[in-house]
Amino acid sequence: MADCQRIMCSVGSCTFNETSQNLCTLDAVQVSAAAKSDSGAPYDETLCASYSSGKEKK
Repeated sequence: MADCQRIMCSVGSCTFNETSQNLCTLDAVQVSAAAKSDSGAPYDETLCASYSSGKEKK
């Protein structure tokens, strides 16, 4: 993979998001489908499996 590629991210609650630049700080991300999904719909088939919540659970 080229060194110049960047992972853009606008998910403000993710630990790996550099919110001031909308950039993911990981070198790579895992993209996965939603659990038991086979719909073919982009919102079901392209979830970031590398997501980690930056917020504490209440």
